[in-house]
Amino acid sequence: MKYLIQKGFTLRFTISLLVIIAILLTMLTSITSAVQVNRASLIGNYLQNNEQYAKKLASNTNELLVTMQQNINAIAKISGRSQEMDAQLFDDLFQENTQYFNSIVVADTNRIVRALSPHTIGIEVGDQLTSAQSKMAVSLKAPFISNPYRATTGRYIILISAPIVDASGAYQGFVGGTIYLEDKNVLSTMLKEHFFGNGSYVYVVEKNGAIIFHPDKQRIGKSVISNPVVKNVLMKKSGSQRVTNSEGGQFFAGYAYEPSSSWGIISQTPTSVIDKPLHDLIKRVLLASLPFLLLILILGWWVSSRIAKPLNTLAQFSDQATLGSARPQNVPDIKSAYYEVRLLSQSVKIAFQHLNQDLTQLRNEAGVDELTGLANRRTLDTVLQQWTEYHVPFAVILIDIDHFKGVNDTYGHVLGDQVLKHLAQLMRNVSLEGDLCFRYGGEEFGILVQRSGPREAGVMAERLRKEMERTANPIGVPVTISAGVAAYPEHGRSPRDLILKADEALYRSKTGGRNRVTLSGEAEVRQARAGR
Repeated sequence: MKYLIQKGFTLRFTISLLVIIAILLTMLTSITSAVQVNRASLIGNYLQNNEQYAKKLASNTNELLVTMQQNINAIAKISGRSQEMDAQLFDDLFQENTQYFNSIVVADTNRIVRALSPHTIGIEVGDQLTSAQSKMAVSLKAPFISNPYRATTGRYIILISAPIVDASGAYQGFVGGTIYLEDKNVLSTMLKEHFFGNGSYVYVVEKNGAIIFHPDKQRIGKSVISNPVVKNVLMKKSGSQRVTNSEGGQFFAGYAYEPSSSWGIISQTPTSVIDKPLHDLIKRVLLASLPFLLLILILGWWVSSRIAKPLNTLAQFSDQATLGSARPQNVPDIKSAYYEVRLLSQSVKIAFQHLNQDLTQLRNEAGVDELTGLANRRTLDTVLQQWTEYHVPFAVILIDIDHFKGVNDTYGHVLGDQVLKHLAQLMRNVSLEGDLCFRYGGEEFGILVQRSGPREAGVMAERLRKEMERTANPIGVPVTISAGVAAYPEHGRSPRDLILKADEALYRSKTGGRNRVTLSGEAEVRQARAGR
């Protein structure tokens, strides 16, 4: 023994070292696997959420442009009633539309300005408009939304116009409402704040690839047609992908096409946002495993040379667990008369069990929305696929919190998150065993109602709507929801078709006045309400 000590390491040191190496390698394998699972989940969530957010903004932008065009049409009708526009009336009309337009101009068939508001935009009554877009307005004699252009005043603008006709139907000129892209405008008001609040942002491009909205105003007007996401969205596609932008930044980007204006809306999040959650994950696993590592080290120090054989068995197990292609689930039973050997074997078992449990828990958490505790989009997709494959009858309820952006703007994101949690709890209360409550993204939620038809699901959705309307919530004022219901197989036989049908029904609830439930293919759920 003295000879071995003089020529090499002591057995106690060697045994302790081997145990530590085995556990560290096992921890490294477990941590690597957990990080990979969590990374894939985070990337998938950010891509899906940005795509959904871009689609929602595209829908909101479409509604905004329709409203703006309607308002310009209304001003054009007023302008056609008389040859001369009353200046005070025109100023009043502009004041009613200041949330939409930076300025409004009336021009005759020769593009001579007959009225304008405000009076500080750099042109005056009697001036002739010379831009190609004003000529197009006279030429088309129809409503249109222009491409961005540099106006006579030097401003980079978009023109939304409508023709003026008199009582006899004769064309008299046009009314044009302008959006100053480089100043505060209706687009910047709607798009400036991304709901993630983590460096994410939204930008908008027109059909030729030039930026018309960006948080960095210096980039407005710049062409980004080389960006692969911009190329896709200008090909009228919607989707998501990881992208490197023209300035070298890496992002998780979602994009959606807005057909009425041919604009593309891109929502993107820096890829660096996933670094902190992954670092926190590694810390949690290390802290959870450290006590077991210390325990094994202490016990290993007491092992003597006469237990070399059982220790060799443990070493082989550790080597197989860390380097082998298949990981053993159980530590082999060690036959030994020594208490220390048996205790060491048991400690190794406990350590591996806890590490496997931690890994299993982390994998499970990858399918749960962190804020509400409901199932996330990944779990929803999996369950939808399983239920449709096995032909399980079920219904889909899609839910959207009405005016949720107003809640965040008025009360802040902290209370906004509490409202989301409040709705999640009410969903759990009204759902039954076997149902799946999920968060679809942002303020959108849903319930998969197992073995249910559209009527029964409609009753559940209506009950949830009433509970949300009358139950005290964190901000102290009523908050309502809108819902759409579709059922398998009545309304679709694939997950995509079902979600689309439920989303169409939800859209009708929202456009029908909100705070209501709509079945796919039907009007508001009168049957469901009568069932209460």
